[in-house]
Amino acid sequence: MLKDKMISDMIVHGYSKKTIKSYTECVAKLTEFHKLSPLAMKPSHIYDFFLHLRKSELCDSSILVYYSALLLFYTLTKKKSVMKLIPTPKKKPKVATVLNKTEITNFLRHCNTLKEKTIFTLLYSSGIRIGELEQLKINHIDFERKSIFIVEGKGSKQRYAILADQAAYLINQYIKSYQPTSYLFFSFAKGRNFHINMRWIQIRFKEICKASGIIKNASVHSLRHSFASHLLEDGYSIFYIQKLLGHTALNSTLIYLHVSPQYLLRIPSPMEKIDSAKMSVFETDSQHGLELQMP
Repeated sequence: MLKDKMISDMIVHGYSKKTIKSYTECVAKLTEFHKLSPLAMKPSHIYDFFLHLRKSELCDSSILVYYSALLLFYTLTKKKSVMKLIPTPKKKPKVATVLNKTEITNFLRHCNTLKEKTIFTLLYSSGIRIGELEQLKINHIDFERKSIFIVEGKGSKQRYAILADQAAYLINQYIKSYQPTSYLFFSFAKGRNFHINMRWIQIRFKEICKASGIIKNASVHSLRHSFASHLLEDGYSIFYIQKLLGHTALNSTLIYLHVSPQYLLRIPSPMEKIDSAKMSVFETDSQHGLELQMP
């Protein structure tokens, strides 16, 4: 079957499970739209499908996923020319929504359960993605080294994240209370061998935002944005923040310079490093013979 072949090829190329699922669903939607095998389609079929997607008012990022999925499929099947009528979609840059430290404090105070407070404290204090938290297992937490091992981050990349003392304390209390056996945050509906449902986390985030009086258009991902922005505002190097976030390209991290412009204004001028006491009170402009008084 085409789907099985695409999955096998993507596994060989090192794509993550999440990407494989997303891309195969995109190809399935194309097949369903035209009621035709994707291998039998012409450029006009692909054009009509993307016209349908645009008329459905999908966001740019979703259109880009469809484009990437179909481009990969037709590249793997050596029919890349089928995509020739579709211009490469451009994802419009968005300004990240950041919660200030007072809003973070108020948000955490309005968490009703130990489970909620542990989840949202961990997301903010480490900057990990919600999908990475979903996959966390108990043995990924190293209390002694104060670190969190991210086994499969975006792009199937592994890294370590920060384990803050407050988060470590809450996790310990959570483990004693909820007694997880495999996944740190498990599904109450399915059982301890299944990870928590991301949708539940997203719903509770919105509800807690409302209860704490946050009016910004924030999402769970805003906790990650806040983590990075607050580190930047506290004077930490953007290169360290890049590594903590798991960004391959620095450009992905540079958006926080736009979020926190005051960080740039706190950079000292190199003039401040010059010892003015060693400079004479008057310097001479050699070209004009003028004496320039120094402060």
